[in-house]
This record gives sequence, structure tokens and C-alpha cells, in this order.
Amino acid sequence: MQKLILALVLSVCVTGLLILLVRLLRRRLRVFSLLSFQLYVGALAAGLKVFSLFGVEEIKLLDEILSWVLIFLGIIVVLRVLGLLYFDIHLQSSKGLRLPPLLPQVAMWVAYLVTALITVKTLFPTAPLTGIFTASAITSLVLGLALQPILGNFFAGVVISLERPFRINDWINYAGTEARVVDITWRTTHLRTRDNDNLVVPNSKIADSDVINYYYPHPLHMERINVGVHYRTPPYRVKQAILYACSRVDGVLEKPSAEVFVLEFGDHAVIYETRIWVEDFAHKPRISSQVRGEIWEEFRRQGITIPFPIRTLEIEPRVNAVQVLSPQDRAETKEGEGPRAHLYVARGGSQGRALVLGGERIRIGRGEDCDLALAEPNASKEHCAVSFEDGSYVLTDLKSRYGTTINGERTDRKVLADLDRIEIGETVLVFETDVD
Repeated sequence: MQKLILALVLSVCVTGLLILLVRLLRRRLRVFSLLSFQLYVGALAAGLKVFSLFGVEEIKLLDEILSWVLIFLGIIVVLRVLGLLYFDIHLQSSKGLRLPPLLPQVAMWVAYLVTALITVKTLFPTAPLTGIFTASAITSLVLGLALQPILGNFFAGVVISLERPFRINDWINYAGTEARVVDITWRTTHLRTRDNDNLVVPNSKIADSDVINYYYPHPLHMERINVGVHYRTPPYRVKQAILYACSRVDGVLEKPSAEVFVLEFGDHAVIYETRIWVEDFAHKPRISSQVRGEIWEEFRRQGITIPFPIRTLEIEPRVNAVQVLSPQDRAETKEGEGPRAHLYVARGGSQGRALVLGGERIRIGRGEDCDLALAEPNASKEHCAVSFEDGSYVLTDLKSRYGTTINGERTDRKVLADLDRIEIGETVLVFETDVD
């Protein structure tokens, strides 16, 4: 009896020490972590071997159990190595396919269970497996009712691993929270938010929820940025300024290119929507912030106002600067002076330039001595001129080679009205009057 107790104590001590050694090695070497289950079985086999060495030959069943443990250990080691070769090397390294961690684990545990049943039936033909299966079925029914939420999460995790609505490192939107998928376990899915917090979601809940995957089927993401602009600024100027600001930000893709839309006419501003494309959703906050900063700076340079939400009460109606002056006003207007206006280059090589008109005659053309020199090969050296005559601004073509077109019509002389579009070759100028 004392010999039996001593053998049992030594067996437990050896098993415990080996298990402790395995746990220590798992923290230092990854290979021990991958083979931890097999090493634990080996520790159990070593403990049984110690128990048998201390002369307990009268327990015949012990040698049979030890033989089964050694055979089972050898087979599952081979299965684990094959699993590593297939899941970690063949699929991940060769084909670039990274499966969720839960799927290889389930596959290996099913293989272990089948191996255990086959080896037990082979070494112990008389073992009452039918009774074991019956008892297991009853036990499984009881445990299934008691552990229904856990089992629901488990099977939901299996479904997520098979369907792959999202994968490890994908950015998703769950319940209004943007986060990166960092792990999918037996029971939960772990998400890392932008605040670097770990959000743990039961698999059954995330499987039943609407999830937006920003990385599937492709990582390109369109970001919308809205900005309000004062009504005095024409839309073509605003669009040009916004697109130029977007082009200066690293991370905004050229293809698909950025677009600007007039979204709505608000109570205090015209609302513009800028649509940009980013290659990686993870960088969206930084890129959006830089785009907003560049838009603000470009608006500041071009004198475009982002208005406050205010109400303006006008007591008297304003006189529109584009209307023709009355004879009395003409008499009071000094010669060579006129209402302030602008010529803005909306399209062409000189796009973005603007010239202030004050009543003096200005010349437009390709020549460097012109008041508004255009980078336009189809423009003559002195193409046309704008002067203030009889209370209105008048454009006169200076016998140019290709002519001047205003609002789609070829013309030699025309009184300009607000927002008239002057076409010289591929260049488009817009006549603007100050309405303030």
C-alpha cells in the first residue's frame, strides 16, 4: 500500500513539473505554444510511466492505458504538424490565405476526438463505447440546455469563420463604432477601437447585427466633407478652390478623382459636398482633417467666406451693379470710372487667375504686355478688350484670328452681364460684378 501511495505521489509530481515546464516554454518559444496540447498529453504519459516503474505490475490495465496514451500522442503530434504545414505554411505563406484562428482550432479538435475514439476502439475492443455514447448524449442534452448562450456564441463563431464577413485586421462599423478586428475566439470577437480600447462582442450578437466592412470587397473608401460658403461666391470658384486644396493632400487618390457637388441652398450658406477617395480606411481621420485645413487656407487666399449662421435684415433694396446706369447716374459718373467687376479664369492654362475691372480699358491676349495675359495657344497676342462705356462694360474683339465667343455665340462686340462666359480657345473667363 505504501509503495502504491509513493508511486502515485511521484507520478503526480513528475506530471506537475512537466506541465509547469511546458507553460514556461510556451512563453518563450512559439513552437511550444503550437504543440502545447501534445506536450500536456506527453506529461501525462510520463507520469503514468513513473507510476508503472515503481513495481505496480498487478494493475494490468495501466500498461494498456499507457500504450494508448503513447499511440494517441504520436498520432496527434503528426496531425498537429500536418495542420501547421497546411494552415500556416501552405494556405497562409504560399497562397496568402489567412483563416480565422477559430477554424483551424475546431478542425484540429475534431481530428483529435476522432483519433481518440478510433485508438480506444482498436486497443480496447471490449470497451462499452455504446454506453459512453448514450451517457454522452444525455450529458450533452443537459449541458446544451444549461450552456445555451455559450453554445450559441460558439456556433456563431464557427459560422463567422466559414462565411468570413470580416477577417482579422479588417476595419468594420459595429453598432456605430468604427474598430479593427483583432481576434475571433470560440465565444467572442475582439475589436480595437480608434481610442485603442478593446471592445469584446459575443459572436451571437455580432452575427445578428448589421456590420459594415470597410475592407471588403476592396479597401478603397469614399469620404464626404461638407462645407458652407457665402452666397456671393460663384459655385465654379468654390469647386476650383476645393479641388485644388484636395490635390495638395497626401493620401487623397487621384483615381478615382475628387468631386465637388452643390448639396443644398441653406439658410445662411450654400452647402458643398466634397467626395474624396482614400486607399486605407485606417487613415481616414488624418486625411479628412488635412483636407479641411487645406480648404480653409485656400478659401482664405482666394477671399472665399465661410459664413456664420446669421440673419441679415436689409432695410432698403440694393442697386445691382450689373444694371445699366441711368442718364443721371452716367452724368455723375466720372469718365474712365465704373463699378467694380472681375474677370475670373474658370478654365484653361491660367485657371484661377482674376483681374479687377475699375472702368479702365484692359486688353486680354497671349502677349505678355496685355493686362490679362493668357496661357492659351489659340489666343491672339491682343485678342480682345474690355472697356466701360455708357454705364456698362463692353467687350470688343480685336480682330483676333480665332474669334471670341460669349455664352456660346461668336461676337465682335457685346455688353457684358453678370456671369457671362467668355471663351477664347480652350480658356473660359467669367465676368463677375460685385453685388455687395
